[in-house]
Amino acid sequence: MNRFLVLLTRAGEMLIFLFHTFYWMKNAFKMRKETFNQIYRMGIGSLPVVSLMAIFSGMVLALQAGHELLKFQATQALGAIVAASLTRELGPVLTGLIVAGRVGASMTAELGTMKVSEEIDALKAMAINPIRFLVVPRMISSLLIMPILTVYTNVTGIMGGFLIGRVQLNVRFYPYLEGIAKFVTLKDIGNGLVKALVFGLIIGLVSCFEGFHTEGGARGVGEATTRAVVISFLLILMADYVVTHLLY
Repeated sequence: MNRFLVLLTRAGEMLIFLFHTFYWMKNAFKMRKETFNQIYRMGIGSLPVVSLMAIFSGMVLALQAGHELLKFQATQALGAIVAASLTRELGPVLTGLIVAGRVGASMTAELGTMKVSEEIDALKAMAINPIRFLVVPRMISSLLIMPILTVYTNVTGIMGGFLIGRVQLNVRFYPYLEGIAKFVTLKDIGNGLVKALVFGLIIGLVSCFEGFHTEGGARGVGEATTRAVVISFLLILMADYVVTHLLY
């Protein structure tokens, strides 16, 4: 019972933190320089690992689906299967997990270090709202960068799928592209981007919240970072089910 009350209290604090963040977004334009810096750090910094994840995800999808399609002489459907799997589900989810593990952990560690070294308290002493100054740019960056990286993941994964299809299954580019055009709709792409936006909100909220509530010095920073990544992973998977249920 006590654990449930603690969990409920934590969830309430997180919601209040989110409301304060949305309130201070009215000053987002004034923080545009820091926001662009965060976008660059999150987006460009994540490209190498996202690229590897995307291309190998597409290759694995094509490899597994292709061998089954060969049994029925239906390899022309390979593009549709790879693209639909990525745009509807794997693209946003895998990108969200990668960004949570890399960017989310970095944000929590950075803010947690500022908290335990009393830099956040110093901002308050100078009459600077720390949520406006520190959280808003990171939240906006998370909301913007997740859909962009998801589109990049989808395109890269589809190209990886074609690579396997061409080399191992002799699937030509036009039939591969034609299958995508026939079976993947704008709704599929849009729903995937909605998921990406939700996941970006989760990553930004959880990472900043845990960073702001870090206690216990260097050990506390490590614990907060681990906690932020685990909570983000769980909430992304839970939100994926909820959003899928609402959209499909």
